[in-house]
Amino acid sequence: MDPMVLAVQQWVNQTYRHVNGYQVIEENGKTGWSTVYALTRALQHELGITALADNFGPTTSAKYKEFGEMELGKVPSTAQGENIVTILQGACYCKGYNPGAMNGVFSEQTKQAVINLQTDTGLPVRDGKVYDYIFKAFLTMDAYKLTFGGDPVIRTIQQDLNNKYYTTSGVQPCDGHYQRGTNRALVYGLQTEIGIPAASQTGSVGPATRAGLPTLSVGSSGQFVKLFQYALKFNERNVTSFNGVYNEALKNIVIDFQRFTMLDADGIAGRQTWLSALISTGDPDRRGTACDGITQVTPARAHALKSAGYQLIGRYLTNYSAGTLNKKIQPGELQTIFNAGLKVFPIYQTTGNFASYFNASQGKSDALAAYAAARKYGFNKGTTIYFAVDFDALGDEIINLIVPYFRAVKGTFATYGDYYNVGVYGPRNVCIQVSNSGYAKYSFVSGMSTGYSANLGYPLPNNWAFDQISTIWVGSGDGRINIDNNINSGRDNGSSSVNPHNGVLETPLDSSYTNNVKSEFTTLLNDIMSSGQKAKALRGREAAVQIVLDNDSLITELSHKYNIKKAFIQTALGWEAALEGWLDDIPKDTVVIATYHYFEALEAWENAPIKGEPPTPPILMAEDSSTGPAQIFASTAIKANNWAVNNGIISGRTYDLNKWKDVWEVWRNLHHDLSYNITMCALVLMWGAQSNSNEYETLNYPANMMNYTENQIKRTIGRYNGPQREGNEAAIEYGNRNYQIYQLFEHYNSLSRQ
Repeated sequence: MDPMVLAVQQWVNQTYRHVNGYQVIEENGKTGWSTVYALTRALQHELGITALADNFGPTTSAKYKEFGEMELGKVPSTAQGENIVTILQGACYCKGYNPGAMNGVFSEQTKQAVINLQTDTGLPVRDGKVYDYIFKAFLTMDAYKLTFGGDPVIRTIQQDLNNKYYTTSGVQPCDGHYQRGTNRALVYGLQTEIGIPAASQTGSVGPATRAGLPTLSVGSSGQFVKLFQYALKFNERNVTSFNGVYNEALKNIVIDFQRFTMLDADGIAGRQTWLSALISTGDPDRRGTACDGITQVTPARAHALKSAGYQLIGRYLTNYSAGTLNKKIQPGELQTIFNAGLKVFPIYQTTGNFASYFNASQGKSDALAAYAAARKYGFNKGTTIYFAVDFDALGDEIINLIVPYFRAVKGTFATYGDYYNVGVYGPRNVCIQVSNSGYAKYSFVSGMSTGYSANLGYPLPNNWAFDQISTIWVGSGDGRINIDNNINSGRDNGSSSVNPHNGVLETPLDSSYTNNVKSEFTTLLNDIMSSGQKAKALRGREAAVQIVLDNDSLITELSHKYNIKKAFIQTALGWEAALEGWLDDIPKDTVVIATYHYFEALEAWENAPIKGEPPTPPILMAEDSSTGPAQIFASTAIKANNWAVNNGIISGRTYDLNKWKDVWEVWRNLHHDLSYNITMCALVLMWGAQSNSNEYETLNYPANMMNYTENQIKRTIGRYNGPQREGNEAAIEYGNRNYQIYQLFEHYNSLSRQ
């Protein structure tokens, strides 16, 4: 906490909290946009503006000039003048400049603070006068000193751009980081050198700027060359001299840049090379060899695409369940694409167009859905699936939301042996951050969104596969199709064939069925549970099925890993979670915990060099109990685990039933770790169905549990309760009764798969 920033926050709140349009801010001593906005609104109020806003716009500038641009000895000695000086001094403290005090007096120290900002920003005028553009510079979060990770060379360039072009560009950051403001300053510089009138300059590349870009080659010199050198530096090219001279060394750098951006590598800085260095689309009129779209590719459309020079097309794996757009790959479409000599790359997107969509849980769920869809279509191992980030993500959103999402996608794919690669679709900074974190092999860049903050001020990612630069129509008549036109780097060659998965492949439960599952599960269990079971139940039926729904991603993952129908796990987990009684959870589990705590204390006493009184055993002792929502005994879990390890189904260690520490470790995991409990539920079902050991009295059914008959399903479910043999009516009844639960879940799983 900065005590002076806290004082600024307290003063501005106290002085303006009752002003209409002022927004009270948190008083935490930390500079942020909220404090800057509060000072801006305070200034606008003092200048007589009634419609207060966060930005220092043309009206604020004009009204401030009417008031009189402040300098030492020329500030009105009025309450208004003192307040405006205090606002400036508060902004100085927030910016890291010391104005001497926050007392409303424009002192020598206040003047020096202004001079320091003018100097840091590289401005040619360093007289301590608060021009409108200076006041505006104070009322931003832009940094004017080198910040952590900043490049001193880029800072020098930023200062030079301010020095020459501040009258149109305004004061831009000087922190050593290429960013949106730096890009704008560069474009303002170009517009000035081209001769575009100041009133017509925008800081963005439009038709007049494109038309005025000069062609540069060896022998060229002057300010255009210098600005081009700056642009190359911003694109992370190895430019070390900014002398405005186009020599052979610069030509070689240009050739390297042209090859990277898939331009003709002639070493001449023409229109396309300029545009590739300035904006995320490059030249939007370029025709690429890749495209993507939401429209089904028919034979006529495939022919049109091929005739237009396209080689690859990106198509969507799924539709958004809550939407009406049918954008996914249609039956037979892939073969149509291949027959035309085209290749395809898969894209996964439901919405992905707002920040709160992204988190680790969503990443895992999306990875499962994408994996299932891609396997169903038959995309081969090694195919890259591009997951979409379809909005202008800011830095903290990328770090705190999007990167964890892709970490989960990557981790989920890893559980399937990295059968597919992870790709990222989004603006440049999203692609860079995700890829640099190691969570995406290739980037599909949404370069068409030139106004995105995550595109402005960022170079093309090193691993870019496709760069989306324009939306166009191709073909005519039946072959007419609307596509996004993409430049293709050649890193991802797409797929030229598929091998469809003909068996059942589970998908996450479609969210539109959640309420149906809850309602029908609750109704069914009310019918099939006895009054005694209901009376002893620890939780309600809806709470039990919620455990199943909350862990749908894990259950889907287990289904894929172990070739087991989801409904098996859902049935056992849902029933046992609903049946778990207070006697299971409290007395029985408590006795087990007390028993092992005694064993641990006894072992410690036996190993102690000096022994006191031995620990007292608990009155009741038990070394095992069914525990956790899936109600599994440690002994059962150990048998299932050892069978799975010995058969190569899982990796890890085996456990010894005769060693209390082994039993205690497994029981503790079952009791405390829900994911472990559910995973063991799946393995117990598999062990019961597939093992042929007489000791376990199991069923010796096929390893593929995706296509069991009705009788096999009932007996497998019943085996979860005990051996399936004559005389064990309870286990047989368990299977017959709970088959109804299986049918309920399988119904909605089947709908989700479709």
